[in-house]
Formats: sequence, structure tokens, C-alpha cells
Amino acid sequence: MDIAYSHADADGTAARAFVAAGARGLVAAGFAPGFVAAGEEEALREAVAQGVTVVLASRAGSGRVFPTTRLREAGFLSADNLNPQKARILLALALTRTTGPAGIERIFATY
Repeated sequence: MDIAYSHADADGTAARAFVAAGARGLVAAGFAPGFVAAGEEEALREAVAQGVTVVLASRAGSGRVFPTTRLREAGFLSADNLNPQKARILLALALTRTTGPAGIERIFATY
């Protein structure tokens, strides 16, 4: 599990490197309310296409990432109100039980 922190002009290099290193899951720490830079979003979509679970969290001090249509269509899951660090821990635990997006989404909705 890794956390890719978004920033202005992020090009997805970090996310691609994590995937190349064998990451099974990524947490994208995006801008409130869970948006990432365009170049980074492309890399995260590529990760989903390769079977990597991608969870979007907000790097803001508080707030939620809502599971919008845009996120679902991209294959991203929502960390809801968890900060990136907590989302990383929960994703690591979730992947010990299931790799299916529906199961992981249920775990994030429950805990």
C-alpha cells in the first residue's frame, strides 16, 4: 500500500512507480473534496486497469470524499471521511479479506 500525494501539476509519476513496484492498492491524497491533478488521474486510471485498488482521500484537514459518478466510472473508491494515512491502513486490512471493489467499498462504508 502506498499514498500518492497530489499537488499542482502532479503528473502521475509516483503512482506509476508504486504500481511498477508491485503495489496492490493505492491511496490518492487529493485536494478537497477528493480531486487529483489531471496527469495523476490518468495514472490512477491506468492503475485501476491493471487491477490495483485505488482509494481517493482528501489531504485537507477534514471533510469527505463522496462516491460520485465520476469516481465510480473511473473505478476509484472513496475513503469517505478518513485521512490518507487511515485510509491506507484500512485498505491494507481490506485487501487481506477481499480484492473485489464491492467488498472493499463495503469495508470502507462500515469502518
